[in-house]
Amino acid sequence: VAVKDGEVLGSAETEWDVTNPDPQYHYDVIVKAMKTIAAKLPGPIEAIGGSATGAVSADSEATWCDCFPNVAPDVYKKRVVPIFNDIAKNEFGGVPIKVINDGEVTAVAGGQMVGAGCLFGISLGSSEGSGYVDADGNLTGWINENAYNPFDINPEGAVNVWSPHRGDASMYLGQRAATRLAKKGGIDLPADMMPEHPSMNAASHVPHAQCLKKIQAAMKDPKLEPQARKIYETIGVFMGYAIAQYCEYLDIKHVLILGRVTTGVGGDIMMEYARKVLAADFPELADIKFHTPTEHMKRVGQCVAAAALPELKKRKIA
Repeated sequence: VAVKDGEVLGSAETEWDVTNPDPQYHYDVIVKAMKTIAAKLPGPIEAIGGSATGAVSADSEATWCDCFPNVAPDVYKKRVVPIFNDIAKNEFGGVPIKVINDGEVTAVAGGQMVGAGCLFGISLGSSEGSGYVDADGNLTGWINENAYNPFDINPEGAVNVWSPHRGDASMYLGQRAATRLAKKGGIDLPADMMPEHPSMNAASHVPHAQCLKKIQAAMKDPKLEPQARKIYETIGVFMGYAIAQYCEYLDIKHVLILGRVTTGVGGDIMMEYARKVLAADFPELADIKFHTPTEHMKRVGQCVAAAALPELKKRKIA
């Protein structure tokens, strides 16, 4: 997104092959997307704010970021760890830059929108991005990478191709949660989008993004909607139990959901069923309030919040 004085002047989404092992490919994709949207600004870029999956250091280094899973370790350390700072330095004149974990940005965005603390933010995008701000609206300083937290202890739980484990939260609270349920939701799928197909069990997010579009289209078809909505009802149940689990170590009074999986009425359905789970099985948590932004902000809200992260250098007045 391009933001000036809090106003969004332009936004866009870019499909990105995160499985590419060449760090230059990733550098070029990021720079092209940034320069394209920066053209919407009336002047030069003054600062860059961003978010990324995985562990991001206090100095905006991609310490461990699963946007680059196939980059060789030695190359990763040399080219990927400093990638965000290199982009700011080499492409945008060394302007201030601040990048944090995507889940943390979700929580920050939620705190800004709701105007309250004790908020847990969940971004249901390619994976699960989530984070928490305390009663004062501050991040905890912990690593907020809940996508890999154990969620389903069933030994036959969903396999996460990004880790050696089953039942990781990202398979229940992200894009792959929806696409795993697409067939049961009555979605007409080609063979290569069936849950058991190798392409749907690989690291690339691209086929999942295309599958999600089919689910969203089905939700607009009166004949398909009654069965397709069960996909969102099921994810809502997952969400209710996940929130109860997070409440074991966090004081949660508000929950914000955003991300492409929440687009349309699907997000409302998920919140409805999450509330039902809390009311039925965790009545002590039934007062938790759910929030979601506007349709546009569901998709780009993280970016808008991230744009406010860097500290601007004070201008000298002549």
